[in-house]
Amino acid sequence: MEIETCLIKKVAKFPKVCTNCNNEIPIGDAFHHEEGVKEYLHSLIARQFCSDCYAKYGEKKLLSGNK
Repeated sequence: MEIETCLIKKVAKFPKVCTNCNNEIPIGDAFHHEEGVKEYLHSLIARQFCSDCYAKYGEKKLLSGNK
């Protein structure tokens, strides 16, 4: 069963790592966090992407998992 997801822009309160490029997202930087559209997506499986990857690949490509 797949959960329909989207990316929400947030500001990092703690250091994070981009799921796509593995670069660190420092505190205070914007990033895009995956959330379920109609269903809850647990934070342990939700992906997060830095703003550079989001600008380069876009939401659709990042969520599909293809670089």
